Amino acid sequence: MASNLYLGIDAGGTKTHALIADDEGQVRGLGHAGTGNWEGVGLEGARAAYETALTEALAQAEISVGQLSAAGYGLAGFDWPSDTARLQPVVQSLGVPGPWVLVNDTDVALRAGTDDGVGVVIISGTGTTVAGCNAAGERWRTFGCGEDLGDTGGAGGLARLGLRAVARAYTGAGPDTLLTDLYVQHYQAESAIALLESFVREQVPRPSGRLAPLIFEAARQGDRAAQDVIRHVGREQGLNAAAIIRKLGMQAASFAIVLAGGVFRSRSQLLVEAIMEPVRAVAAGAFPRTLEAPPVVGGVLLAMEAAGSRPSLDLQQRLAREASQRLS
Repeated sequence: MASNLYLGIDAGGTKTHALIADDEGQVRGLGHAGTGNWEGVGLEGARAAYETALTEALAQAEISVGQLSAAGYGLAGFDWPSDTARLQPVVQSLGVPGPWVLVNDTDVALRAGTDDGVGVVIISGTGTTVAGCNAAGERWRTFGCGEDLGDTGGAGGLARLGLRAVARAYTGAGPDTLLTDLYVQHYQAESAIALLESFVREQVPRPSGRLAPLIFEAARQGDRAAQDVIRHVGREQGLNAAAIIRKLGMQAASFAIVLAGGVFRSRSQLLVEAIMEPVRAVAAGAFPRTLEAPPVVGGVLLAMEAAGSRPSLDLQQRLAREASQRLS
């Protein structure tokens, strides 16, 4: 019978998952909660989300917290050096015994999408972040704080660039685009100029990530402006990945570029090709891999490694498969 039980927590901007698995990779418990990003809900709100998810997972596993062997925490909002002193006491207060690892939530996604934790991950959800880890365990990442600090993309970024394409088509600075009609219909506006006026005068919300599928729809129909938006976003993300590869000295290695987040569910080959062009210019051995496992799996794997275990590929696949089934 398996003797060790490992906890992974993935706390993001919209939801929190806690996963307990044994040393054979079998899922024993899974818990859910709302946002776990302390920047949005405060430290007490974040702790409550971690504890709610953990309590549910423990109940499913029919164990107490003291029976856990190790933990891996991937937390949104663990972004700056000052956050160690802020969040370390929060996770320690959960009472999980044994060794533990505290990382940004991008790092658990990277671990979930690789065989050994070495590689680069591009998170493209509402926003975007790029992170990497080399064979020596050194980590580096972008800020994940939007275009002002160098992260272009995510569903929100695509939607805003789509609006820009509509405006440029109207003035004649850019090509005519299907996005004009798609945006007008989405906002139930009378015309393109009425739509643009409503944005400028803040009569309607700024474009959100819900509009991103319209960009991919137009691109699939051959729309040049939509394709240019996708290429631009992909290239910017690829340039950030290339910078991380150079920073971590990974140019000669073979590793995955893990593609994680809702934007990649579009399965846009145009986006992937745009990402990989600047990546392959610095690391010919890099290859794209869409993340199929829930990111929280990476937290469990980090916990296993913190406890001195070396999870086999079979174990990792079993864990990913069972966790995916539980979360489907």
